[in-house]
Amino acid sequence: MVAGYEGGDASEMRIWEVVGGGERGGVIVRIDEDLSSTPEPERLSAGSLVVEVELVGDRLRYNRIAGTGVGPNSGWVSVRAGRRELLVPAEVKAPSGGWKVLSKDLPDWSPPVKRVRPQAITADGGGGELPIWRDDDEMRGAGMGSVVGPEYPQTPGEPYSYYHKICFNDTKSTGLRMSACLSMMDECRTDMLSICDQMVESYEKVTDPFIMVVIELHPAIAQMSPENGEDGLLYTHPHKRGPIMSWLRVEAEYGWPMFPLRTEEQNIYLVGKQPRSTQRIPIATARLTLAQVDDNTNSMMAGEKWQADHDRYWARVKEDHSNSRLNEAKVHNLYPSSKKAFTPTKFKKVNWMMSAIFGDLWAILFHAKVPELLWDLNKLCGGAFEDLVKEEADPQAVAISLPAKMQVGQKYDCLCYLEESAKKAVYILLPSGSDNPSDCVLCVTALYDWAKAPKDGQTLSHEDVELPNAGAARGNLVKHGCGNGADIKPHKLVDLTQCKAA
Repeated sequence: MVAGYEGGDASEMRIWEVVGGGERGGVIVRIDEDLSSTPEPERLSAGSLVVEVELVGDRLRYNRIAGTGVGPNSGWVSVRAGRRELLVPAEVKAPSGGWKVLSKDLPDWSPPVKRVRPQAITADGGGGELPIWRDDDEMRGAGMGSVVGPEYPQTPGEPYSYYHKICFNDTKSTGLRMSACLSMMDECRTDMLSICDQMVESYEKVTDPFIMVVIELHPAIAQMSPENGEDGLLYTHPHKRGPIMSWLRVEAEYGWPMFPLRTEEQNIYLVGKQPRSTQRIPIATARLTLAQVDDNTNSMMAGEKWQADHDRYWARVKEDHSNSRLNEAKVHNLYPSSKKAFTPTKFKKVNWMMSAIFGDLWAILFHAKVPELLWDLNKLCGGAFEDLVKEEADPQAVAISLPAKMQVGQKYDCLCYLEESAKKAVYILLPSGSDNPSDCVLCVTALYDWAKAPKDGQTLSHEDVELPNAGAARGNLVKHGCGNGADIKPHKLVDLTQCKAA
């Protein structure tokens, strides 16, 4: 019981102490007893003392005692989560002047009207409930401190999902761009951040640049070619099959190989003109590795404090949308080995300037634009390189290493190698005039043999993906391309014995 309660009969009041939630900054406070009611943006910190106003089962309505912890002055909290105690009754003696109890009026709240779930349209024309679709309640699923939730409702234990409607800027003369696939994966990744803890203030100065980007397009992407695109202006007619205003579904899962690295696997499926269709035709698969960087030091996050902030920020994603299969720091280990080295037969060195069209908000290379960059290089090289993009502008698959930032307006020397029989190319970019392998800003393996791509699009090998990020192999290509061939040592990933100038 509370003695000395200011403004009321202290003998009838009970005090509780917050003992849980310390690892997440405190316990969640809501404006109503109902667990689906609106959460307060701030948590009630461990060590806070509160006065019981009402107790309904495990739900406690409280007023906070001043000077003990921080958090909302009033609200509803859970006194336990499973077997873990979050608040416990406390026998404490009031100060001589009595407790100063803080309180506020709670807004009225009532559960939202249950929505009628839209019906799915199955591939055979039947119907059924759609398990996941956009929800009108923009706050549903929002992370702590977030002003908006994910674009579409998410299901714990399943991949994070996102929908994209194809527009003209996603297309090229032969259908859907590879860069559009990478961009919509970026949209999914950005949308996923809405479920992360926005109360982790240190993340205001954190970025997550890519270390590796690997994507394979499936042959089924050809269904969005111009042959199927003669819709006129009937873009949303149920019997039309053109790409414009067709829907794609992106699914993402995450891995946590080691702090501060994160891996992703994203798949894109063609849904069709009706977004509630159950059709799922796979058209692209990507795997990516990202690092988290402290912008204050321009280096990767390190130390216990950053580790704790990392765990808190990503807690929801780790719990709901992760797959232990992706806990692999070296993404090339997720691909089968071919036991074959890259054996180029053609070489060409060209100079290329990065124009504004390739830059992002910070005037550095937007990774999704790499396919267009490769098209430029193939055209500059001419001959067998230009033949790679004669009928189809995009490669079928690429493995991209991004060891340093590329700036708009900068000129780069581009070392371009081609293994003609496999239609496989490797591109290395250095600042103009440099012959130092450590100055490499971009290295890409690209496969252009669409005719040999299997239905699942899996064409990249362990060696194809490892090469761009393998310093010694990359160094051999730089030395060869810059005329320092005498320093080249044999390497399992690269065989330069048959390489000739284009």
